[in-house]
This record gives sequence, structure tokens and C-alpha cells, in this order.
Amino acid sequence: MFRMRRLWWLIAGVGSIALLSVYFVNSNGQGATANGSPIQVVEADASMEHIHNLMLTDSGLLLGTHQGLWLQHGMGPSVRMGTSHFDVMGLALAPNGMVASGHPGAGEEQVNDLGLRASHDQGRTWNNISLFGKVDFHRLVTSGIAVMGISAHDGALLRSDNSGRTWQALPNPNLFDLAMNPSDPSMIVGTTQTGLVRSIDGGKTFSAIRGTPLLALLSWDKTHLVGVTPHGAVFESVDMGLNWRKLAAVDGEPGALSVRGNEIALLAGSTVFYSGDGGATFRPRIIGVMGH
Repeated sequence: MFRMRRLWWLIAGVGSIALLSVYFVNSNGQGATANGSPIQVVEADASMEHIHNLMLTDSGLLLGTHQGLWLQHGMGPSVRMGTSHFDVMGLALAPNGMVASGHPGAGEEQVNDLGLRASHDQGRTWNNISLFGKVDFHRLVTSGIAVMGISAHDGALLRSDNSGRTWQALPNPNLFDLAMNPSDPSMIVGTTQTGLVRSIDGGKTFSAIRGTPLLALLSWDKTHLVGVTPHGAVFESVDMGLNWRKLAAVDGEPGALSVRGNEIALLAGSTVFYSGDGGATFRPRIIGVMGH
């Protein structure tokens, strides 16, 4: 049975890299700037266990975790949204809400896979859309009413153009992660073990993008496409993935990424890092995240 591979780039060996932000966290969990002045960081709630997804929204930072969806307002503690403790393996914005996928929580609907579900109240309640009991998306992206996902069981690349009600299977060029242009659902950029690939026909065909950094995770908003390498270097493209410039780097194995305008949130190792200046600097936002 196919499962989304643990970070495939480990086969190349992860070298050490210095944290290029002006912030660090000391042994007491207290953040500090380079000149020693304190900043506030928050310890991860142990109840959420692993974090699989990050999503920057108007309300704050949403965290898709092993124990449901959580929201962090500003820099305060995270709070659980709703009563469902389902394992949020896939999470993406949708018109008037969000869509998700994963596994049911304890005491909930006893199927292995939740298919696609939607929420229109920030995750307080969910309703099943399609593929219930059939598919578990570990990668999920949207652009308007278009939805694409990668099935954890067999690696199938699936696409819907009607908000997830019906689906078509597409050839998968061994994608690890993917991002869809928010302004053009026919354009997709994906990461593979050999480099970036791009589709301009909705995912029917992909071609390699030459001369780009080897990126692992991607996130795309209306102004730029952001990616992170296996070693934690953060890059930005403003021409739909053709050319990239390095912004900064963080220390730790990257696990989740979200971009929203000048905001970037990145889970690396046991820390959620945050930038509010377009990636010029990053600082710890949540520390002590439980690993797998």
C-alpha cells in the first residue's frame, strides 16, 4: 500500500544549516532577538500532536494536526476548532471556507479515509463532499472551484473542477507536493526528486522547469509562489515558478508551508517559524511541536 513518503530528500543527506533569521529560542523557551531583547513565543499544545498543515487566514494561523484543526490568533495560544478530532492530513482554502481530508478521530465515523470534506465556519463543523471511505488526500490544493489532491494509498493524482463533487484521474509524474495558481487553475507547479515540474493544462501533462532549486514544499498566493528546500532554505518566484530568488533559511526538516501576501508560516523540525516581511526575517512562532 502506497503512503506519502517521509521526506524523500533524506536519501541525499540533510546537511547542517545556520538559522539566518535574527531570532532564536533560548533553553527556557523564551524567544530573543540578536541583541538579546525578549519576544514572545508559544509552546505547542501537546493535545494537537503532529502538525501536518499550516494555513494563514484573516483570523490567524490554522493548524491541521493529528488531533483536529486548531487556530492561533495572533501570537497567543492555539485553540481547537469544533469538536472533531480527525487527523487533518490535507487542508486547503475553498470559496467561502476550506476543504480537508484525512482519517477519523476516536469515536467518529469509522472509515479509514474521509475523502473530501468541507467547512464554511472555520472548521467548527464539517460535511462530507465526496470519496468518503475511498481516498485519503495527503496533498490538497485549490484554485476557485478547482481542487487537486494526491491519494496517500496509491499516489493517484485526482482533479475536480466542481468543488470536489466529481473527479478525474490524471497521470502523476511522481509529485511530492504541488501548488495551483490562485488566478489560473490550469497552471500547477509540483516538486519531484529531480526538480520542479509545471503543467499549463490542468495537470494533464507536466514538463520540467530547468535551472531551479530543488524544492520540497510549495505554497502559492496571488502575488508570489514560495518554496522551501529539504535543508530549510526559503525561495520565492514571481513569474510562476520559472525563476527563483532566495529569501532566507531556517533550521530543521521542513514539514508544512503557507504564504499569504507578506506573511509566511513554515514548520521546520519542532518549530513553526513566521515571517511578516515577505521572508526577509523569520522568528519562532510556536515551539515544541511533537514529531512523528
